[in-house]
Order: sequence, then structure tokens, then C-alpha cells
Amino acid sequence: MTEIVVRRLVDPSEQEIEHAASLLHDAFLAAGDSFGLSLSGGDPALDIWILRAGVRAAVVGGELWVAGFNPTEICSVATWFGPGTDYLATEEQCAAGWDQVQESFNSDAKKWWEYFIPRYNKWNAECIGEGTKLKSWQLQLLGTAPEHQRKGLSRALIKAVEAKATADGVGMCLETTNDPNVKFYKNLGFVERGTISIVGAGGETIMTSLTKS
Repeated sequence: MTEIVVRRLVDPSEQEIEHAASLLHDAFLAAGDSFGLSLSGGDPALDIWILRAGVRAAVVGGELWVAGFNPTEICSVATWFGPGTDYLATEEQCAAGWDQVQESFNSDAKKWWEYFIPRYNKWNAECIGEGTKLKSWQLQLLGTAPEHQRKGLSRALIKAVEAKATADGVGMCLETTNDPNVKFYKNLGFVERGTISIVGAGGETIMTSLTKS
């Protein structure tokens, strides 16, 4: 069996950031993920900008992890936010790319985000408990290049941070948007905590919350 190399990119190059965002974009596209269209307000051209902002936010306020089959290869990407941190919770994270994305949103997209964020936050707190998210390791993005899927890369990225969570005595949490993903996380020991229907430009999406203690 080919060895999987998992590493955290602490100070990634611009090329590595771009590669990570493009890989996530290709992975979500191959999976038929329509939620990205809701996030972009129906403008697929913004998808890569949103993912790039997510990667950059992890670099400055969370952790960016990658996996491959040699010490320099990037075949799978995960962004995490550890206890006490959250995605886009600081000005530094927003300035790393999200502010630019927001400026490109049309009025419908801005209205959708005003609808989505409070609904998501309320649901999340109801599912896992108020304040639980900030006490946990939160998985924000996870994707594997289509040609390297089903080779154990995503599992290895989960296990790497799970080791840190276990050592710190804290839990893990995430939200995902399709049945195959729910099954994948359940196979890794995550427990489903609830679902919610989110409607946007991409149609209806069923989002599922999962945790692991």
C-alpha cells in the first residue's frame, strides 16, 4: 500500500493556496455539490473566490492540512478551526479574501447570506449545544482531487486532527450536505446530530450536523 503523507501547511506559498482552492473546487464540482451555487448567489464564477477565501482564512486563523503520496504532493485538502476559533470570526480572516468576495455579491446574494447566517447559527446551537462549536475542532472544508478519491486521503486528514483533539480532550464537529458524505463521517465514528433545509440559488440543500467526542 502506498504511504500517505499528511502535513499542515503553516506558511503556504501563493501557488499552494491556489492549488488547494482549485482542488476543492474540482472535488465539489465532481460531487455535484449544488450548495456552492447558493453560497455564491447563483454566480458560479465566484465559487473559486469563496474557496480561496476559505483556504486563506484557515491559514491566518485556523489550520490548513494537506495529504498526498510524497512530501510535496497535494491530493487532498482540509481546513480546520481549533477550540476558541471560528471561521471568519476575525477581521484578519475576513481581510484575507472574504471581504473581496462580499464586495462582488449582487443584492440577491447579500440577502441570502442575511437569511442563511442567523438560521445556520440557531440550528447549529440547537443541534450540538450553545458554545459547543467554539470548544471543538471544527472541520470547515474537506475535498480530494477526483482522480485520487477512495484512496484513504480524506480519512488520513481527519485522523491527523482527531489525534490532536484526543490529546487535548476536546470534540470535533462539522456540517456536510450529501448522503455519501454523511455515511463517510459516520464510518469514522461521527454521530449525526440534526438536519436543516437550506434553500438558495442552488435549490434545496439538506445540511447535516455531526460530532465526535
